[in-house]
Amino acid sequence: MRLQGTNLIVVNVLASYVRILLVTGLTLFTSRWVLAALGQDEFGLYSLVGVLIFFILFIGNVMAASMQRFYAYAIGQNDPSEVQKWFNCAFVIHGLFALMLVLVGIPFGIVLITFLNIPPDRLATCYWVYGLSIVGAVWTMLAVPYIGMFHARQRIFELSFWNSIQALLIFVLAGSLFRLRGDLLFYYALGMVGIKLVLDAVQMLRARSLFKECRLHSRYWLGRSSYYSVLAYSGWQLWSGLGAILSNQGLGILINIFTGGTKANAGYGIAGQVNSAVSGIGVGVYQSAVSEIFRLEGAGERQAMIKLALRTSKFIVLLSLVWLLPLCIEMEAVFALWLDNNVPEYAVGFCRVILSAYVVNGFIMGYGAAVGAYGKVASYQSVQGTLLVMTFPLAWAAFKLGATPVQALFSLTFIAACCNVYCVLWVKKKLQVPVSRWLREVLGKCILCGVPSFLLGWWVYASLEPGLLRMSLVFVLCAGCTLLCAWLLAMDSEERGFCMSKVRRVLGFVFQPKN
Repeated sequence: MRLQGTNLIVVNVLASYVRILLVTGLTLFTSRWVLAALGQDEFGLYSLVGVLIFFILFIGNVMAASMQRFYAYAIGQNDPSEVQKWFNCAFVIHGLFALMLVLVGIPFGIVLITFLNIPPDRLATCYWVYGLSIVGAVWTMLAVPYIGMFHARQRIFELSFWNSIQALLIFVLAGSLFRLRGDLLFYYALGMVGIKLVLDAVQMLRARSLFKECRLHSRYWLGRSSYYSVLAYSGWQLWSGLGAILSNQGLGILINIFTGGTKANAGYGIAGQVNSAVSGIGVGVYQSAVSEIFRLEGAGERQAMIKLALRTSKFIVLLSLVWLLPLCIEMEAVFALWLDNNVPEYAVGFCRVILSAYVVNGFIMGYGAAVGAYGKVASYQSVQGTLLVMTFPLAWAAFKLGATPVQALFSLTFIAACCNVYCVLWVKKKLQVPVSRWLREVLGKCILCGVPSFLLGWWVYASLEPGLLRMSLVFVLCAGCTLLCAWLLAMDSEERGFCMSKVRRVLGFVFQPKN
């Protein structure tokens, strides 16, 4: 039986959650081994050069999100030829961007690297690492139209499988660093790019075999209106994406400049890896729902689309709080255990701030998908992008006024809150959804679940002596309290009934009599 609608979303969410458990477990060892093998200076150097690649790759990510909207909208209209037209349009645009990446990205990175605080004897390796990253970025950009079709067709469970394979291969690569001799930073960068190239190629071939729309036909390449629609839509997304990059990766450059070395970037890199692992839960929920949100809008079901957008935001935050609350409470102990007391400077503080900003962003992730489905995004993305860009000068001003790196990073959380306010007001104006509905169905319910869970965890933290027992109790009680409060206070009768029906179905399958 072909999965569709809510059933497919549930399967995708479960697959994403399993992937997060596996990837998080592997990442705990991978990051520890890479940090131990490279050392804090080299690890910080890799994180710093990686910042430059994020500046380049954000173009591809914005285009991927844009194309996903056009794919899913055409799928909602049940028009295969229209889907194939958008695929060909996406391939041509990404091919041109890949060419621009080679022509502009290489000299841009070479010039920028000379302005950073990098030891002179490591400049040559930095150039090699950057060059390898450019190769990976070009290949990734060409793969985006194919991988985007998995998202549009809501085959997130398959993407979760390939992401798990990638995490496993990186885990093996990290372990092999202890057996290698020579420039380990170069070997690590080469291995990372090689893994990405192989897995992207496999997914491209897989998409071509699964989806008949993933075929290149020159008759679709000359449609100017298609390119104009994509570029008009993605142009504003691009501005918002630039703001997001500056509000996250640009801060890594500021940290390097104002701290005068790469050790603080090691802490920022560790915090970023933790954020990627934990935020993957929310990203999995978002990716599982966003194509359905686009499809519902394309099918003219506006109210169903809004309802799903609100639920998406609510469950992103609730599922994230299960992990985030105990992690933030026991952050020092977790890092000391994880990194064998080799914790980079500022890593704990950076991680807490970045995770707080992620939770704030989670409150409107569903609304962000609804805005994309609506399509007329010029006013929204221009203001959101401007707000996000302000993170960079705010952090710079904080550094100039004598703030510590952790204090300067709070600009992330402040700007995220401002973006939330604007998003909710924009949706009220354009989609006629009252602010009170978001406050009642998302923010209020998440606060009702988060506050008692945090207080319970903090009470255990303050009452017991440091140790494995306290850390285990904090995680178990916080997670249990969050889930219980979510069931009793955050979920409505329809959601609880749906969950119970799925549980009964699973139990019936497991315990059914064998003939």
